[in-house]
Amino acid sequence: MPNRQRYFLIVIAVSLLSTLAFLFMEKTARSASLSAPAGTTPSEAEDVVSARSEDGALALTLEAPRGSFWFGRQEIAVQVQLPSGDRIKTIDFFVDGGLMKTLAEPPYRIQADFGEEIVSHSLVVIAQTGAGRAARLSRISRPAHVDSRVEVSLVTMPVAVIGADGRFVSRLDLSDFTLDEEEVEQTLVHFDRDPTPASVVVALDSSDSMQGSFWSAQKAANEFVATLPPYDKVCLIGFSDAARVAKEFTFDRRSLAFAVSSMKPAGNTALYDALGTAGEQLASRPDRRVAVVFSDGGETQIADPVKARDRLSEALRAARESGVTFYTVAFGPRADKEVLRRIAEETGGESFDSSDPAALPGIFARISQSLEHQYTLSYYPTRPISEGGWRSVSIHVRVPGAIVRSRPGYLAGPIPPPPEETPAPLPAARPAKPPAPPPAPAELEDVSPPEDDTIPPAIR
Repeated sequence: MPNRQRYFLIVIAVSLLSTLAFLFMEKTARSASLSAPAGTTPSEAEDVVSARSEDGALALTLEAPRGSFWFGRQEIAVQVQLPSGDRIKTIDFFVDGGLMKTLAEPPYRIQADFGEEIVSHSLVVIAQTGAGRAARLSRISRPAHVDSRVEVSLVTMPVAVIGADGRFVSRLDLSDFTLDEEEVEQTLVHFDRDPTPASVVVALDSSDSMQGSFWSAQKAANEFVATLPPYDKVCLIGFSDAARVAKEFTFDRRSLAFAVSSMKPAGNTALYDALGTAGEQLASRPDRRVAVVFSDGGETQIADPVKARDRLSEALRAARESGVTFYTVAFGPRADKEVLRRIAEETGGESFDSSDPAALPGIFARISQSLEHQYTLSYYPTRPISEGGWRSVSIHVRVPGAIVRSRPGYLAGPIPPPPEETPAPLPAARPAKPPAPPPAPAELEDVSPPEDDTIPPAIR
C-alpha cells in the first residue's frame, strides 16, 4: 500500500477513535450526574439528586433545595421528564415523614419551613403517572452537629492545614492525619472534609479611639459577614466601656448589617470583657464555635494590671474549656499585638496585623477561607470521658512544611444522665366551666431595619 494511502487511513482511524472516546466520556458523565446519590456536594455532580421509573421513561430531578444543610424557609422544586403520551397523575411531597402537599400540575414547587436550627431532615418525593409509571426520589440533609446521647463521648476536632506556600491544603484523606490525646495516639473513627456550620461571634471595637477609622471597620465587618456561608449563624458584639450584644445569633445578614451600621464609637476599650462575653454567647452553641475580634488598642477599661491579667487568663480558660476558636485583628500602631496574638494562639485561631484600613477586606476574606477549608476529625478517647479534666490534643499531618491549626484540647466531663420524665397529670372528669377565650393579641410595633443607605450595598 502506498505511503500516502497508509497515512490517510491512520488519520481517519485516529479521528474515529477520538470521536468514540469523546462520546463514551460524555455518556458516562451524564449517567453519573443522573445517578448522583443523596448528600453529594456541589463539587460532586453539582449536587444533583435524581430518580427514574423502572422502565427509565419517567425521571425526577431535585432542583431545590441544594446543599447539605437545610434551614429556614426554602423552596422544594422537582423537575419532571415524561415520555410523550403520558401525564403526571400526582406528585406527593413528604418532609420528615409527613405529607406536605400533593400536586398534579406544573410547576412542581412547594415551600417548606425547616426551622431556625440546622438539624437533619428527610425529603421524599413520589410521582405517579396516568400510564402507571412511578418514581421515588429521596434525600436526607446533614445536621450541624452530633446530637445523640450514644455519641456524647465522641470528641470532634476541626482542623485547618496550611502549606509551606501559605495556602490551605485541600483533598487530604484520613490516612494523612494522626491525633494524640495526652501523648497517646487515638483511633480516628470519622473524617469529613466538607464545610460544616459554625456559630460566629463578631466582636467589634467601638471605643473612642476608633473615631477616625470606624466606618472602614464597619464596612469590613459587613463584608466579612457577607462572605460567610448562609448556614453559619452570626452574633454581633460591640465593646467600649463594656461589652454588649448588639445582635443575637441569626441567619439574617441584613439585620446584622443594620446592627453594625448602628454602632457608634465612644468610651474606653473593654477588650477582656469582650472575650468573656463572646465565650458566654458561644458556650451553649451546638456547632463549631468561632469568634473574630477586631481592635485598635489594648485593654484600657481595667486599670489595675493584676486584675487585667487575671481577667484575661479567666477569659482564655473559659474559651478553651468551651471549645471557642478566636481570630484576632490588630489595627493601628496602638493595638496590643502581643495580647491579640496570644488570644488566637491559645485557642487554635490566627492573628492578623493590619495598619491600613484597605487591608481589612483581605484579612476578613482570609478568616472566611480558614473557616471554609477545615477538616473534621472525630474519635472516642481511650481514657473515659467520665473521668473529666482538661485533655491536651495534638494533631499531625503528613505534609512536609505544613502548619496545623486546631484547638489545643478540650475539657472532659461526666456524661449527664437522661432527664427524668414527668408523668402528665390526669385530665379532670368534668370541667367546672368552659375556659375563657384568650385575649386579642396586641398589635406589635414594626422594628424591621429601614430601607435606607445606612446598610452597605454588599449586604442589601
